[in-house]
Amino acid sequence: MKEIDIRQEKRFTDYQSKKADMLKADIPIKNKLIIRKILRPLLRCMLRIQRKFNHFHVELLNEIKYTNKAVIYAVTHIGKWDFEIINEQITKPFYILAADFININKGFNGLFMKLNGVVYVNEKSNIDKHNTKEIMIRLLKAGNSMMIFPEGTWNFSENELIYDIPYGTASISIETNTPIIPIAIEQYENRFVINTGEKIMPDNSISDLTQKIRDILASLKWEIWYKQGICKRNKLDDDYWNGFVQQRVMEWAGYSMDEQIINTFVPKEKRTHLELCEKFGFDKIPLRYRNIQFNKLFKEKYNDERR
Repeated sequence: MKEIDIRQEKRFTDYQSKKADMLKADIPIKNKLIIRKILRPLLRCMLRIQRKFNHFHVELLNEIKYTNKAVIYAVTHIGKWDFEIINEQITKPFYILAADFININKGFNGLFMKLNGVVYVNEKSNIDKHNTKEIMIRLLKAGNSMMIFPEGTWNFSENELIYDIPYGTASISIETNTPIIPIAIEQYENRFVINTGEKIMPDNSISDLTQKIRDILASLKWEIWYKQGICKRNKLDDDYWNGFVQQRVMEWAGYSMDEQIINTFVPKEKRTHLELCEKFGFDKIPLRYRNIQFNKLFKEKYNDERR
């Protein structure tokens, strides 16, 4: 491991300890909402300059609707640029839930995330995931909005509009009585298309709300695909999927495909299905699952409970 990564690991450990100590001592969240409202136009301007420098174009199928109260932005995930592109479109400040502390929290990116507002989570630690959830609940109750990517990682699937999502987003929404604004994004080379849905109000069932979030995000993404039009299969290269994945990975220097394993949620029933396919030699498994099911990180990560 590189020396800089070792230092980052140490910083991440300290960051997790600080969260735990804050919760243990019941230290209240410092609400810097006024400061972040002042910074918001500057951050959006910086993102706009970056987008134009990269020759990215954005198409909004509809406008994002705002309220004076906290909301949870639940966003689909296709690649590195999702956060920057959608962030520029949102006029009000929010915190982002992020998993890749090692690559993100350094240099200019780390400073930008800090100014924006960020909560990092260690996906390999159940304790830190619990602590992170409690921090997010406190932030929402203090009037801060949150952005969450419920899929947890970039969607590299050949046939799933939206990955399976854990109960976390719905659970936090219900516990804080915070509405959810669903947002789907797709990337076509240098063009990004954003489709925003109607506000989802929390209800009493975590499982039902989780399914509703996934269904609505899938519908929003399908609307983007429908608008994009039909592409004939014979116009695609035989190796199209691998090329698509490689293109996404190359957009972020230092990105490891291990992040796909660590941050991927696969429910128990689907894991059982994959195990049976492996046992009986069924080879028609989608490439995405074929690439992760034999991975040691995948087999070590999951227990039988959604978190």
